[in-house]
Amino acid sequence: MPENKGNKIRSIPEFRVKYKDIYHLQNLYVMLHEYLLDEGFTDDKGDHEEIEKLYMEKTIQKGIHRGGKEMWVWWRLLKKPEGKYSGYYRHHLDIDFHMVYTQDTEIVHQGKKLKVQMGEIEIFFRPWIEADWQGTWKNHWFLKHVKHLYDERIMVAELDKREKELWREAYRVQGQVKKFLDMRQFIPVAEPFHPALYGQEG
Repeated sequence: MPENKGNKIRSIPEFRVKYKDIYHLQNLYVMLHEYLLDEGFTDDKGDHEEIEKLYMEKTIQKGIHRGGKEMWVWWRLLKKPEGKYSGYYRHHLDIDFHMVYTQDTEIVHQGKKLKVQMGEIEIFFRPWIEADWQGTWKNHWFLKHVKHLYDERIMVAELDKREKELWREAYRVQGQVKKFLDMRQFIPVAEPFHPALYGQEG
C-alpha cells in the first residue's frame, strides 16, 4: 500500500464493471496499464512498476460449482493534479479485479488461434482524495490545529473542483474498460493511440 502521510478527505462512491463472457485478460491488463500511464497515474514511488499490491489465485475443482480459477488483483494508483495546490492534494484510484470461474480456452480470431479466458470478471473503481500528503501540516506545531478549518471552510471550493476532476478521470478509466469489453457506455471514449487488441475492436 502507498505510504499515506496525509488523510483521506474526500471519497467518491465506488463504481464497477461486471462482465461474463470470453475475454483476453493479458490484453485487458496491457490496455489498462498503458492508459493509466498515459493519464499520469503512478505508484507511490512515481513510476509504474509497483502499482500491483496483491495477486491471489485459487483453483477450484470442477465438481465444486463450475470449477476454474478465482483471482483477486489490487492496483493502487495515485496522481498529483496540476495546479496551485498540487503539493497539498493528490488523487488516488484503487482498482480491484475479481475473476471467478475463469478457465483458459482457445478461439480463432481473424484467422489466428488465440488463448483467451472464459468466465466472470468484476472490476471495482474507488477514487479518493488525500490532503496534506507530505505531512507538512500534520507535523507542524500550529498548522495541525487549523488543518480541519482550512480543509472544510477555506478550501471547500477547491476540494469540490478536485473531486469533480477525479470523478471524470475515474469514469474515463471505466469507459475504456467497457469499450475494451464491448459494453454499453454513456460517455464518449476517445480512440486509443495504441492499435486495437482482441476484445477492443471498436
